[in-house]
Amino acid sequence: MKNYILLHRSEISHAIAVGIGFLNFYILYFSWEISWEISFALAFSLGYLSGGVLDFFLDKDHNKTEIQKISEAVNDFEKNDLL
Repeated sequence: MKNYILLHRSEISHAIAVGIGFLNFYILYFSWEISWEISFALAFSLGYLSGGVLDFFLDKDHNKTEIQKISEAVNDFEKNDLL
Protein backbone atom coordinates (compact mmCIF):
# COMPACT_ATOMS: atom_id res chain seq x y z
CA MET A 1 0.00 0.00 0.00
CA LYS A 2 2.89 2.33 0.75
CA ASN A 3 4.26 1.86 -2.77
CA TYR A 4 0.85 2.66 -4.26
CA ILE A 5 0.63 5.86 -2.23
CA LEU A 6 4.14 6.90 -3.21
CA LEU A 7 3.53 6.21 -6.90
CA HIS A 8 0.12 7.90 -7.06
CA ARG A 9 0.59 11.03 -4.98
CA SER A 10 -1.14 13.25 -7.50
CA GLU A 11 -4.33 11.18 -7.62
CA ILE A 12 -4.46 10.96 -3.84
CA SER A 13 -4.05 14.70 -3.46
CA HIS A 14 -6.91 15.23 -5.92
CA ALA A 15 -9.11 12.81 -3.98
CA ILE A 16 -8.36 14.66 -0.74
CA ALA A 17 -9.16 17.97 -2.47
CA VAL A 18 -12.53 16.62 -3.67
CA GLY A 19 -13.28 15.50 -0.12
CA ILE A 20 -12.40 18.94 1.21
CA GLY A 21 -14.68 20.50 -1.39
CA PHE A 22 -17.63 18.26 -0.48
CA LEU A 23 -17.09 18.87 3.22
CA ASN A 24 -16.98 22.63 2.68
CA PHE A 25 -20.15 22.52 0.59
CA TYR A 26 -21.95 20.50 3.25
CA ILE A 27 -20.90 22.85 6.04
CA LEU A 28 -21.69 26.01 4.11
CA TYR A 29 -25.00 24.89 2.60
CA PHE A 30 -26.57 22.75 5.30
CA SER A 31 -25.06 24.03 8.53
CA TRP A 32 -24.69 27.75 7.82
CA GLU A 33 -27.61 27.88 5.36
CA ILE A 34 -25.74 29.85 2.69
CA SER A 35 -27.27 29.62 -0.80
CA TRP A 36 -26.10 26.64 -2.84
CA GLU A 37 -24.57 28.83 -5.56
CA ILE A 38 -22.26 30.61 -3.14
CA SER A 39 -21.57 27.40 -1.21
CA PHE A 40 -20.64 25.57 -4.41
CA ALA A 41 -18.38 28.37 -5.62
CA LEU A 42 -16.55 28.61 -2.28
CA ALA A 43 -16.28 24.84 -1.87
CA PHE A 44 -14.99 24.39 -5.42
CA SER A 45 -12.44 27.16 -4.97
CA LEU A 46 -11.18 25.84 -1.64
CA GLY A 47 -11.02 22.27 -2.95
CA TYR A 48 -9.11 23.39 -6.05
CA LEU A 49 -6.66 25.43 -4.00
CA SER A 50 -6.10 22.63 -1.50
CA GLY A 51 -5.46 20.21 -4.39
CA GLY A 52 -2.87 22.58 -5.82
CA VAL A 53 -1.18 23.00 -2.46
CA LEU A 54 -1.11 19.24 -1.88
CA ASP A 55 0.30 18.66 -5.37
CA PHE A 56 3.05 21.16 -4.68
CA PHE A 57 4.05 19.68 -1.33
CA LEU A 58 3.68 16.02 -2.32
CA ASP A 59 5.60 16.44 -5.58
CA LYS A 60 9.10 15.13 -5.03
CA ASP A 61 10.28 16.54 -8.36
CA HIS A 62 9.86 20.27 -7.79
CA ASN A 63 13.03 22.37 -7.99
CA LYS A 64 14.77 19.76 -10.16
CA THR A 65 15.94 20.05 -13.73
CA GLU A 66 14.64 17.75 -16.44
CA ILE A 67 17.97 15.92 -16.61
CA GLN A 68 17.83 15.10 -12.88
CA LYS A 69 14.28 13.79 -13.25
CA ILE A 70 15.27 11.54 -16.16
CA SER A 71 18.34 10.17 -14.39
CA GLU A 72 16.28 9.40 -11.25
CA ALA A 73 13.64 7.66 -13.37
CA VAL A 74 16.34 5.50 -15.00
CA ASN A 75 17.85 4.67 -11.60
CA ASP A 76 14.43 3.75 -10.18
CA PHE A 77 13.74 1.57 -13.21
CA GLU A 78 17.05 -0.25 -12.85
CA LYS A 79 16.61 -0.61 -9.09
CA ASN A 80 13.25 -2.35 -9.52
CA ASP A 81 14.83 -4.97 -11.84
CA LEU A 82 12.23 -4.43 -14.53
CA LEU A 83 14.70 -5.10 -17.32
